[in-house]
Amino acid sequence: MPPTAADLPTPIDEDLVSVTKDAYESFRKEKPVFEETVTAAVEKTPKELADADPLMQNIPTVGELRAVIPAECFEKSLPTSIAYMVLDFVIIAGLYKAQPYFEMFSLPGMLFWYFLMGMMGFAVFVVGHDCGHGTFSKYKWVNDIIGHICHGILLAPYWPWQKSHRLHHTYTSHLEKDHGHPWITIDLYETWNDFKRFYANNPYTALVRWYMYTVAGVTDGSHFWPFSRMFDNTTERIQCAVSGLVCIAWATAAFWYLDYSVYAWVKFYLLPVMSQGFWLTMVTYLQHQTEDIKVFEDGTWGYVRGQLQTIDRPYGYGIDQLMHHITDGHVAHHLFFTQIPHYNLMKATHALQQKLAPLGVYRHEKSHDFLLQFYNLNRKLTSLVGKGTGLLRYTAFEKKTA
Repeated sequence: MPPTAADLPTPIDEDLVSVTKDAYESFRKEKPVFEETVTAAVEKTPKELADADPLMQNIPTVGELRAVIPAECFEKSLPTSIAYMVLDFVIIAGLYKAQPYFEMFSLPGMLFWYFLMGMMGFAVFVVGHDCGHGTFSKYKWVNDIIGHICHGILLAPYWPWQKSHRLHHTYTSHLEKDHGHPWITIDLYETWNDFKRFYANNPYTALVRWYMYTVAGVTDGSHFWPFSRMFDNTTERIQCAVSGLVCIAWATAAFWYLDYSVYAWVKFYLLPVMSQGFWLTMVTYLQHQTEDIKVFEDGTWGYVRGQLQTIDRPYGYGIDQLMHHITDGHVAHHLFFTQIPHYNLMKATHALQQKLAPLGVYRHEKSHDFLLQFYNLNRKLTSLVGKGTGLLRYTAFEKKTA
């Protein structure tokens, strides 16, 4: 059985680590461990260091945060979820219908079409993402079927990604346990050759990062290969094979529909899917990266403390609505990722903002220039300093505040 929302306690507890503890420990045994030296030494203990940070004092508990959110935000509606999914596919169908008009403007027109297709593809991904968290509906079998539809068509293996993404949510902003979003220390970064640095810090590689992660297994292990280090038992390996075959089935169906034309398949299926991968990479990056972000270690990390390093970023131009508020409602999503469906995120966000903003622990950055922000942060945020102190910061931030 794949992990489900029922695997987590309700409400979520600050000691929320048991849901993936066993999977993580076995996963970690096979994952390469880098022996790094401490880059900053302080006399305070790790806990004292983090507690001394004015932005990280007086953090509310999960229960206190849940209490300020209207009860209706936690209600899941299958008809509402289906309606949003259908709307996404209708918009995508409209974009396919309008494609010839974009092509009239040659390469610039087609690039813009792919940009829009990627955005709406990511909207479909968010629906599947809700399925993986158990917020699409109350029914696990419905979530699994719809999740395989929405993710499979985008060549994203549903069950394997559900597992790796759960690890990310459970250990957000933990140096070693936060998977899917690798935190790079300066000691590790200095061992990298030019190619690794180019790949990690060049925004243009975002076109392939999603596939390097899921297919090649960069950082966490392949999501398509049943015997990769990501999987711990036969059930998970079977689920990997099933989800991978669903992706292959969707790709094959598209090839058949396009009369077995490789050119048409690449133009009308593969490139839009790759554009979706770019959007997924960009949105995810901006949700968790900014100059003054904090990363913790054992002894200083806590569930709420980690989730509060998530950033709400309004993109504007109607994009937040089209992408189901996964951009500007991400703090609420991270705190209650198995409980609040996407269509209730903004009401929950407004309630949380009133509680967190006066404490100075609510992260919110307007991102109307999201493409420029993604470019600049990729180039600037290279590595973290402070390993061994309990609190790590980006070298760019340390230089700026020195």
